[in-house]
Amino acid sequence: MRRMGPAEQLFGEMTFHDAFESWIGKMVLHHETMISDAHYISERTEWDYRQYYRALEKFFGALRLGEIHTGHLHVYQQKRAFKDGPWDRQAGANRIRKEVDMLTRMMREIGTYTDDIKKKQHRRLRLVESDIPRAMTPEEQTRWLTKAASSDRFSLIHQYSIAGLQTTMSTNEMRGLLIGDISLYQRTVQVRMANAKNRYRIRTIPLETQEVLWAFEALIWRAKKLGAGGPHHFLFPFREALNKFDPTRQMSDSGLKKRWQEMRVEADLLWLRPYDLRHSGITRMAEAGTPIAVIMSFAGHMTLRMQQHYTAISMSSMRKHAASTWSSGVPAPMGLVPARVAFR
Repeated sequence: MRRMGPAEQLFGEMTFHDAFESWIGKMVLHHETMISDAHYISERTEWDYRQYYRALEKFFGALRLGEIHTGHLHVYQQKRAFKDGPWDRQAGANRIRKEVDMLTRMMREIGTYTDDIKKKQHRRLRLVESDIPRAMTPEEQTRWLTKAASSDRFSLIHQYSIAGLQTTMSTNEMRGLLIGDISLYQRTVQVRMANAKNRYRIRTIPLETQEVLWAFEALIWRAKKLGAGGPHHFLFPFREALNKFDPTRQMSDSGLKKRWQEMRVEADLLWLRPYDLRHSGITRMAEAGTPIAVIMSFAGHMTLRMQQHYTAISMSSMRKHAASTWSSGVPAPMGLVPARVAFR
């Protein structure tokens, strides 16, 4: 086993918790009073790393970095995959891969790789091609929105749902919205690089119905009521304590959790997640026969598999409209030979 240098020995003695804070601190630039667009990594990447850290810390938090070896990684993968530990939910293969990859990257850059990890003797889980997320049917969507509109208790869920459906934004894109990203006058909402998944998801989305304009106006009014005072404040402020919000920080990923769960029970849609609004909105567009290029201008970049999925929905819808338009009341040309005969 190779000997560590003084700096590596110092990091090797750190717990995973302390080492992560030191590592991430060198990857971001912060200032007490000034804001800059200078970053080593994007704000979205930093947010992702901190989410991975929260899961890893539950297992590795008390371990010194120099002690971690492939055996730990294997046990972590096993326990994380079957929720055999302190995690709130079972994790899929792709999520576990990202968490372990971040840990090994951190160890490599700090210089505390043990020899077995350095030689990549740990096994990586097989990458799983993600399934197309489930979308609400038109009937389920109507039931969800009707139930949400029926009580002031669910007003935030109602407004959030309309905005999510008609813009097809993801949950991270919604949470990262600044008030200044929304122009009710121009009827647009902008997805910036800071909260886009990648550069292909940067886009400006039109707001074309009175319902979605009402939803964003109500959300802006709510943000201002919670302390937001300018375009640089978040549309969904972070909740610090009961009735105390910080508009300079975005809502956490569990900010809607309690009300959302209540709403799922009320509407009898126990499977529905906030992210499913995006795919329900895209599905409605595809069902209306919207070309895939237009859908992607709303939703941003999609995987090839997703493009094929929504193109098939769009084509099926266009065939249905064409059939209903031309199958009755239109006289056939004289001498027409049926296609099934002509091409025998």
